[in-house]
Amino acid sequence: MDIAVKREDLLHPQLGGNKFYKLAGHLESFRESGMRRLLSFGGAFSNHLYALAAAAHDLGVTSVGIIRGEQPERLSPTLQDVADLGMKLVFISREDYRNKTDPVWLDDLQQRFPDAYVIPEGGGDITGSRGCMAWATGAVAASPWQPDVICVATGTGGTAAGILAAGVSEQVCAFLVLKGSTAETFDMQRGILTRACALARKERGDLPALLLETNYSCGGYARFPDELRCFMAEFEAETGVPLDPVYTVKLFWGIAHKARAGHWRPGTRILVLHSGGLQGRRGYPQLR
Repeated sequence: MDIAVKREDLLHPQLGGNKFYKLAGHLESFRESGMRRLLSFGGAFSNHLYALAAAAHDLGVTSVGIIRGEQPERLSPTLQDVADLGMKLVFISREDYRNKTDPVWLDDLQQRFPDAYVIPEGGGDITGSRGCMAWATGAVAASPWQPDVICVATGTGGTAAGILAAGVSEQVCAFLVLKGSTAETFDMQRGILTRACALARKERGDLPALLLETNYSCGGYARFPDELRCFMAEFEAETGVPLDPVYTVKLFWGIAHKARAGHWRPGTRILVLHSGGLQGRRGYPQLR
């Protein structure tokens, strides 16, 4: 088994990783829209808001972050960074935050910020997925060989859909970092395939196979048990490649487990996409 890693954590100190690709299409649409500021959603350690604030700062435009939860006495390191970059922070209750995809609620928000171009949480719509198609194509072009499998971490499925739509591998193995019921993960898999088909303008049978791996969430989103922490320390010491505790550590941990279990046949060529997100380490004091 051969493994190559495309390290998007090295792309840019703030805009690195898949967030760069998921924002690319939105920023182009923003430029064409005539809107004057960018608005999106996220939590206290959102990689997406971190990248968006940096992009807005570089473009010389204002930005707004709708933050999940009440305003704390002290901002997280991520939120302090985005505020320093000029992003206006608007804290809302978790109950209200659940409405972030509701058309009526979004219309009210748009009236409150009439000059804002609204980007979904994580950039995770079809526009964001389209940028990930370019990521996959570029990663394969830079690979030392044509991969049999592309492995990536996934949360909402937007990145996986874009990679699948690019059609550059026999299989896309997406390691889910959050825990869901059987029905929820089935719906996610169906959503990934549906979005990928729309992007590629193909039938499902024309796409690479999708394996949505659900066994490595470690109990839920941002869960970081001792076993995972030990793996991360050993991996970084051996390879020198830094991981984040939410996404990429679960990706590499899952790959290691599957390799030891003999999941892939000898000679399989695996391309791993490192999606960055290293600023999220600051949410874990022992990793700072």
